[in-house]
Amino acid sequence: MTRHRATLFSFSLIIVAAAGLATAAAVQDKPAPAARSAAEGGSVGPRYDKDGALLLPADYRRWIFVGSSLGMSYSDGPGMGMEMFHETLMEPTAYQHFVDTGTFREGTMLALILHGSGERVPPMRRGRYATEVHGVEMAVKDSSHRPEKWAYYNFGGMAGLRTAAQAMPKESCYGCHVQHAQRDNVFLQFYTMLAEAAKVPR
Repeated sequence: MTRHRATLFSFSLIIVAAAGLATAAAVQDKPAPAARSAAEGGSVGPRYDKDGALLLPADYRRWIFVGSSLGMSYSDGPGMGMEMFHETLMEPTAYQHFVDTGTFREGTMLALILHGSGERVPPMRRGRYATEVHGVEMAVKDSSHRPEKWAYYNFGGMAGLRTAAQAMPKESCYGCHVQHAQRDNVFLQFYTMLAEAAKVPR
């Protein structure tokens, strides 16, 4: 090998070695992926203030839709007022747990949103549609907070939503749910979409 070729060969080796060192340094200096938060991907549960009132979750309007009804009432009394649209939403991690297991886990939250009813707004010719929110209620399963596990909360509506609510008296909702709910205090018989998603026999 001539001296000229040897010099070129040595120079090439130096370039390759330098490139390798630069690559190794870049890999070494590259920051590691951020560690996942302990809460990331975990269950989401209810939160309470210092007085034990349930805090209205900020994202409840983005929960999973599980059912709706029109004018549903649990009373036979006349003069119940305007028929309202009801829609029920379920906290997403609790929804996934129910779909996977068919059970309502601790911390399950369901939000009931009550809407007014509108009609005869152009261009519609018939039917009715949901209008402004008249009320927001919530059912929560939390045995650490209530010995009977389930509690029910009313956050108001027409006059503005409260950010926190105390549980309603046990006799106002709990007894009816215990007696008539298809599964674990939840009126699953009215939530066909939820039952189908979890493959619950009808």
